[in-house]
Amino acid sequence: MKKKPVFLYVLLGFSTLGVLMSIYGYVQIPNLIKTWNEILKDEAILQQIGGVDTVKLQLATFEWARSLPSLSMTLLTTALFGISVFFLFVKKDVVKSTYTYLAMRLAVFVSWMVSVLVSNRMAQSIVKNKEALEGVLGANKMTVIGYAVLTILFSAIAYYCLRRYQKAVEEEVLDAEVL
Repeated sequence: MKKKPVFLYVLLGFSTLGVLMSIYGYVQIPNLIKTWNEILKDEAILQQIGGVDTVKLQLATFEWARSLPSLSMTLLTTALFGISVFFLFVKKDVVKSTYTYLAMRLAVFVSWMVSVLVSNRMAQSIVKNKEALEGVLGANKMTVIGYAVLTILFSAIAYYCLRRYQKAVEEEVLDAEVL
């Protein structure tokens, strides 16, 4: 009986959610831009959410999300996800699937870091209130920490489980040779 790579099923399951959310988010950008432009016209809402700078920063973020570099990273991570799924379910190659998954995790991490750096630059050029700017930059620092922890955690789980999987397969081969 061949050992199943349950770890990879779970990790790719989580990644499926991430990929679908990325695609959905990209498709929804025009609707979000329209909504935030409407908010820009409503003084009462502007007062509640922190003013014009907040809306301008959000609109700039949406424009970045629609840019070629951002779209390229989304397409790259989606392609790596698809390749990992292909190796796992079609080729039945757990090792290649896991390494492709790890490449996808790295691409996602780089994409996140670039987005945070761009967000910091946009905030510094748009947000005039010093306290609000510190809040945005502080939130971005926490985002970096969270992204780093998730990337390290998921990558470590994948690598550790791959090693265990390979050992189990080797033991099966040795047991089969003995019989």
